[in-house]
Formats: sequence, C-alpha cells, structure tokens
Amino acid sequence: MSDPSSWIKAVEPCLRRVGESGRLFPNGKRVEFVFTVKAGNFLLLRTEGPGDINEATLPESKLSVPVIQPQKMMAVVRRRMLHALRMFRDAGGELRPYMEKAKALGFKKAEEHLANGWNCTIQPPLAQTGERATDLGMDGYCPSCTVFGVALTASQYTKAGGNMSIGVKTRVHFDPAFATSRAVQPETHNKVTEGNMSTTGGALFTDVHVMPGTLFIGRAVLHDVTMPELLATLYSLVTVEEIGGRSGVYGTVKIEPIGIRCGEYSTVSALEMADEVVKNGLDTPSRIMEHLKQRLRASGFTLVPQGGLLELVKPSDRNGVFKELWESSIDYVTQLDSVVVSLQGGGGERGSRRSRGSR
Repeated sequence: MSDPSSWIKAVEPCLRRVGESGRLFPNGKRVEFVFTVKAGNFLLLRTEGPGDINEATLPESKLSVPVIQPQKMMAVVRRRMLHALRMFRDAGGELRPYMEKAKALGFKKAEEHLANGWNCTIQPPLAQTGERATDLGMDGYCPSCTVFGVALTASQYTKAGGNMSIGVKTRVHFDPAFATSRAVQPETHNKVTEGNMSTTGGALFTDVHVMPGTLFIGRAVLHDVTMPELLATLYSLVTVEEIGGRSGVYGTVKIEPIGIRCGEYSTVSALEMADEVVKNGLDTPSRIMEHLKQRLRASGFTLVPQGGLLELVKPSDRNGVFKELWESSIDYVTQLDSVVVSLQGGGGERGSRRSRGSR
C-alpha cells in the first residue's frame, strides 16, 4: 500500500510552521484543493424561501446549473471542525494548558472554559448588545476561530478596548460549487401537525430540489496554514455529510477529494472546470472524475487518494493532528496578541517609522 501522506510533500513548501515568526502576515503562497460534492438526497440549495434555488449560468456552455454558495460551504465546514474539536476534547485531549495560555493573553472565554470545560459555539443570529450574536459564543482563540476567522471585541478579548474590533480573517476561501448538470425538480410537501389529533392535507407547499446523484465541482484555497491546520481543515471538509436547507431531512452529500497544489497563484476554478465538463458532454460521475484527474495533473496538481485524509487524521487521537492543531492555534493568537500590544503602545514597525519621522 502506498504512503497515504505522500501527496502532502507536494504542498509542504506552501505551509507555515508552528513557532515561525510573522504568521499573521501573508507570505504570498497558497494551497489549492479541488473536490466533488455528490448529492445523496433531494437537496434544498437556496438563500431565499420555498420555491427558490441558487443557480448560475455557465459562461461557455450557457447551461444554468444549481450552485452551493461559498458561505454555505464555509458554514458546514466550520461546524464540522467544531464537532471534531469536541471529539478531541471528549476523548481526553489535554486542553487546560491552552486555555491557561489564552486566559493570560486576555481571552475572556478562556476563564469560563477553565471552570466549565472548553466549548466554542456559533450562536443563532439574534442581535444582542450591538454585537453580532454569531460571535458571542466564539472564544477567539481555538482552531476554529483562528482558521476560519472571528471578530474580537472587548467583551471577548481585553486588548480590544473601547469600541475597537479586531478582525481575524479567514484563511480558507471557497469557490461556489457548480453542478455539472441541471437535475432539478419541484416536489410537493405536506406539513403534518403532531399529537393525537394530527391532520394532513391543509398545508401543502412546493420546494425545488436538486436531484440525488447530481455532482458538483468545488475548490478551496488555503492561505498561510500550518500542516495541522491544513489536515484538520481538509478532514472537516471531506467528512461533511449534510448541506443546504432542512439538511437533517434532505441534505445528504458525499464529498471526495481529487487534487491538491502548492503555488503563488491559483490555476483553476470550480466554474471553468464545471463548464468544461458540460461542454464535453460528460454525463456520468466516473467520466467526470477521470476528466478532472487528467485536467488537474496537467495543471500541476497532485492527486489525493480516497481515504488518505481519514487515515492521517483521527480527532480521538490525543497525541495526533488535533493536539498539534491546538498548539498551532495558541501560537497564532500569541503572535496576534504581540502585534496588538505593539500597535496600541506605539511600538513595532509603525512606531519606529513615527520615531524616525519626528527626528
């Protein structure tokens, strides 16, 4: 059997290292990752109400196809990483040293976590005290926050004084995932009440579904990530099982990795790959996958074997990737804290320029 980690060697030049200085500042390198999403159910892909569906017209083939919006991909992958982080916690992963360090840096949630156990959460979108409610449960220092971004205010991080908000930008960027066919169909549903006197027939409504078997092509670009951040993020992506509206009923999907590339600029996009598939009349998953593999090899990608990520990443391993992920996250926020303190105190490069200019 081949080494499941051999594909990683191809992207190592684009990875940052834990302990490396200047991790907050881009080094101009990126990792491209191409994957497919296969619908296993009648998907509801919409941002509006019933009867709507997210679609886009492919520029060359002129076919209008369903689309999984980037924010949908980001949301499900972020929640999947939180799930994996809780698996690591519940398996006995030692988090106390990281929480103590975060508390010393001024992250307010860390004190609560030291008393009650770590748990970063994404809140429902209800406005509270002038802040976005989605940020209220986020701790600001865990891997989910440092990889996917967070807005830090004084209620979360003591160095963010007054009305200042410190934005930690996401380092993971998704293309829209474009379908390779327009297999959509309206389905009529019936709302059913619960209880001994349940009735049916009085609340019919219609939703437009993407049909099972539809294949989407997606792409993610990861900037300035360390090895554990890369592995944990890709693991969180390929283990996503549900997406879209009413995902617990209709959202079943299977995500498969195809190829990965290290470089200073992007070479492919999900849009152009989906357009090529449609123009070439490729209408089965096997033909589409073979085309994508050939296309990506020609663009300098290394193919990622099926199951390779699952062999390398085990959230329940207390000394595995997720332990290194936590070390990477605390290193990141330590550097963040150092930069914030230097700017507030007039130090660092900006302060040095001030001093030279006043002479």
